[in-house]
Amino acid sequence: MSPEKRDHVRRRLRGERERAWIGAPLARIAFVAVAVSLIATWTTLAHQAGASGRHLATHRSTPAAAKAATGTCVNSFDPSCGAFHWDPKPDANQSMTTSVSPASVSGFAGENVSFDAAAVDPDAVIACHWVLFGDEEVALIPPVMLRHQYGRWTPPAKQRGEFHLTYAHTYSKPGTYHVQFGARSGNGCESNYNPYGEESVATATVTIAAS
Repeated sequence: MSPEKRDHVRRRLRGERERAWIGAPLARIAFVAVAVSLIATWTTLAHQAGASGRHLATHRSTPAAAKAATGTCVNSFDPSCGAFHWDPKPDANQSMTTSVSPASVSGFAGENVSFDAAAVDPDAVIACHWVLFGDEEVALIPPVMLRHQYGRWTPPAKQRGEFHLTYAHTYSKPGTYHVQFGARSGNGCESNYNPYGEESVATATVTIAAS
């Protein structure tokens, strides 16, 4: 290789090294700038996602709360509505009373025996009543089918209830019989979901002699 060509090659290599020396820092600077920009973008997105997540967590509601907001969990039998509670809280219940008079009755086999039965509840209507005559005869035994209450229940308005009836019954055999008169107040016999409703039972003794 001639001296002129060797000088040309040396100058070319020197130029490439100089360009590489100058370009490398610029490339590194550009890479760092891009990286910083990406990190800043990711940080902003993460912050926004975090803020959105906290906002959703704050307003996240349970199925019971969602149903309560729409009114479907008021006076409900749906277990997903949560624990049963009265809202507003009802007043104190006033006791129901029942009675049978006379409390002791005498008669003869094959003849009617009469007695009066009464029930009074100051804050709930009389929903049903029944009598057990003591000789395996029954009058008006109501079915009872209670369902569990869930969620918020609103107390009904108070309403006075009264019941009175005279019963006549014939006993075929002599003996002593125990009569039971019972009544239930509230909004029904099969299911009573009234905080002012309750059950009461009164008794009487019937003595039957041979005719």
